[in-house]
Amino acid sequence: MGITMQLKIMATRICRHTAVDSWQLFHSHLDEARRTKIENCLQKNQQQRMIVGDILLQYVLRHELHREENRRPSVLYSPLGKPSLRDWPDLAFNISHSGEWVAIVFASCEVGIDVEKQDSRIFKLEACILSPSEQREYRAISSREAFLCERWAMKESFVKLIGVGLGYPFAKVSFHEFSASEAVTFYEYKCYFCKTYLLETLSGNKPYHVAVCSETYNFPDELTILPFDNLIRWARGATKHG
Repeated sequence: MGITMQLKIMATRICRHTAVDSWQLFHSHLDEARRTKIENCLQKNQQQRMIVGDILLQYVLRHELHREENRRPSVLYSPLGKPSLRDWPDLAFNISHSGEWVAIVFASCEVGIDVEKQDSRIFKLEACILSPSEQREYRAISSREAFLCERWAMKESFVKLIGVGLGYPFAKVSFHEFSASEAVTFYEYKCYFCKTYLLETLSGNKPYHVAVCSETYNFPDELTILPFDNLIRWARGATKHG
């Protein structure tokens, strides 16, 4: 894809008290096909996360990466759901959302991202998430809930990168840590790098884990937090100048 750029990772926390007119503003930036797909989702919270993901995609393309074409980005999907940008083949991107957070990553190589809220219910997924070597590591530590949630996010981001669909058996993937927040895995004779970040919750309790997986090691030290009000102001300005 040409010159390798540092991954751009951005997250925004949806404001619970966002006014109806702001959601209508966001909605006006979506094309008809995307509106229909979102409206077919029955859960209001999920609809909102999907809308914010689309607006965040447009914001980063135009405001951060200066792709200034006056049209909405055209997103193509592989048969297993991996997204790509029709008009900018030099850019790869991926979006994830969970609870109150929506996150996006851009890169000049294949990339995947996942956001997961730490929750004790994850314990029942232990056998599905961890490889045999990871299970041995898991039994030797005390912070098991955080470890499981982090590995879940890492593996979701990995399968989103390679585009095999989320039905891929996570237990066949084994990550090997080389720092507190960085790890590597191997797939079809190639290594893939992963870095994890933490996001706070409004209640200040258990955090969200963000994992980004990439073909190259080119991660920022921290992801960028975009205040939700900034996203609303940008959408309002884009409407005036669109």
